[in-house]
Amino acid sequence: MRSLSEAIGRRLLVADAPIENQLIDAPIDPERDLFGAEGCLAVLSLTRASLVRATHEAQLRAGADILRTNTDGASPLELRRFGLGDDAFAINCGAARLAAEAVAATRETGGHSFALGMVRDLGWEATARELEDAAALQASGLFAGGVDGVAIDVASQRGRAPAFLRGATRARAQARSAAGIYLFSDHGAPEGNDRALRYLQISAEEARATPSRLRGFNLIGGRGCEDTAALVELLREFATDGAGPYCEAARRCSIRSDPIASP
Repeated sequence: MRSLSEAIGRRLLVADAPIENQLIDAPIDPERDLFGAEGCLAVLSLTRASLVRATHEAQLRAGADILRTNTDGASPLELRRFGLGDDAFAINCGAARLAAEAVAATRETGGHSFALGMVRDLGWEATARELEDAAALQASGLFAGGVDGVAIDVASQRGRAPAFLRGATRARAQARSAAGIYLFSDHGAPEGNDRALRYLQISAEEARATPSRLRGFNLIGGRGCEDTAALVELLREFATDGAGPYCEAARRCSIRSDPIASP
């Protein structure tokens, strides 16, 4: 089984939409499912684990290579707004475990998907040390839950990526994990660095009409499972060898990728 870093370097990968986009439309009781913290969807990884797991499984059935954990809002800096800062490790570990278990089930039948732990900067007022410590705590939970990699999603103009990377790298060393750490961007190479996990949200129709739009990206996705399935089929059409359906598409798009912080 190849690592996530190797897969990124070999082919154009497909992800579904952020899982939060799908969970927000689910029937949720704020008092029961969110501990009264309305809008804090990260808690669902503990209170509605079966819902989160089923959503991941639907993404995999659509053909997603990458499952993004339900942790965009799971930094302790964000959770403390809801009085849940002390639960950050458990929430991140639970979310990671749900994604990793869904992926593991597909590997038993020959699947090649990966669980990607998401650490997102939501723009809090915090010192560099506070950002580093928050990222370390969140990443610790993600590594403990078994993700194949951790992605740091930080706005490129804010100059905060180094603190997040230090925190995640510290957590990985403590966990003795071999998972990669990546900068994640859907708005160009973050911090001006070419070595990033660069994501493009695009429909199959848009990609078919202008394949050149894929150039420079190594991860693409649609707005839901239907879009994801259509993108997977389109990339198979782009391929020429039939065995590795995305390799030729990746080569034609001149995609480059390396982990920011490798083991």
